Amino acid sequence: MKFYVTRHGETAWNLENKVCGRTDLPLNATGEAQARETGRRLKDVPLHRVVCSPMLRARQTAELICQGRDIPVEVDGRLIEQDYGTYEGADRFDPGFLGNKRQFATRYPGGESHMGTARRVYACLEDWAARCPGESVLLVCHGGVCRVIESYFHDLGNEAFFQFAMGNCEVREYSVPDREAGVHAVQFYGTAICKDCREALRLFHERGFTDFDYIDVTANTANMRAFLALRDTRPELAQAREEGRIGVPLFLLADGSVALEAEEIMQK
Repeated sequence: MKFYVTRHGETAWNLENKVCGRTDLPLNATGEAQARETGRRLKDVPLHRVVCSPMLRARQTAELICQGRDIPVEVDGRLIEQDYGTYEGADRFDPGFLGNKRQFATRYPGGESHMGTARRVYACLEDWAARCPGESVLLVCHGGVCRVIESYFHDLGNEAFFQFAMGNCEVREYSVPDREAGVHAVQFYGTAICKDCREALRLFHERGFTDFDYIDVTANTANMRAFLALRDTRPELAQAREEGRIGVPLFLLADGSVALEAEEIMQK
């Protein structure tokens, strides 16, 4: 699969060189124009979906990029900008801010460390890569998050990490090798207490089928969000939703298709 990654368009604080983390600013007129231009540049890229930060400037950018295209836009909270704590709104060349920017394992006072940001962003990348094999996904996020994404795909020394920056609406492309055929080809979203889930596991055991990852949707919020995103946005599940048949288990195959019955997996 491929990730296309862009930073949101310009905001007033970007123009004023202010540190902007969790302050929820809108795009300015330049930022809106940048997002529309990025949409034009990506018009021939076969995007399957767009995933954006929950912050207004990222959501506006995603919407403008997608104007005129039928592409699902999903929000993932893990792409929210880094929390810069007491440096929020400071001059981005402030010596104290720049000094903290070099401390990877230390939180900005009252905020978040680079390592903390990387933990959630890396998990986000891996979840989407597992869910969308063979797809092209555009991530619309922030400068600090873009820096962490770059570090996921390319080794960066301390100074290179410190210096890395993406311009507003700059786009970078990253490739993720798809899973090899036959290596955990099915992701099985279920729960330990669901009768249908237990029946599916029993069926797999009886037939010697081990080519799946079992994802307990109640184990953590990330698993639940991934399950709900599949359930709520997959167009091929529209009829099942209308009939009230959506629940668990749910099976996501390596080719990106989904199934609601374990027997379907066995037949394939």
